[in-house]
Amino acid sequence: MKHLLGIIGLVFGFAALAIAVFQHDLRPPPEPRPKPTLKEVAAEATKHLIQEKILKEKSGESARLGERRHDAIEITFMGLGLVAIILGTISWVRKEHIRLSSGAIALGVIAVAWEVVLLGILLGVAVVVIGYFSS
Repeated sequence: MKHLLGIIGLVFGFAALAIAVFQHDLRPPPEPRPKPTLKEVAAEATKHLIQEKILKEKSGESARLGERRHDAIEITFMGLGLVAIILGTISWVRKEHIRLSSGAIALGVIAVAWEVVLLGILLGVAVVVIGYFSS
């Protein structure tokens, strides 16, 4: 096959994009936590008050504000997207069909940056709606 790397890159890109789009459906539902009793809430509030006012320590939530963990599903679609980008680039370097190469690269980039793509789509829809109602 003459365009093998480009086609494989497209397959990886489509798989990565499909996992990125349906990632919330692939995750198991969160387990419900039991409601805390009034005694537990009061003890937790007292502990936080002592940490912040007397010991001058920040609470655990504010210290971990910028920290974010990636789960296995996010790592999977990001990895598949990177493989699609690499295969598309190698396909382009080997002078395979430019549409296959660029398609694999584009699908890989969209899958890797899926959250940013969703924000862009949301912004575009907002601009269209505002433009529609303002005229």
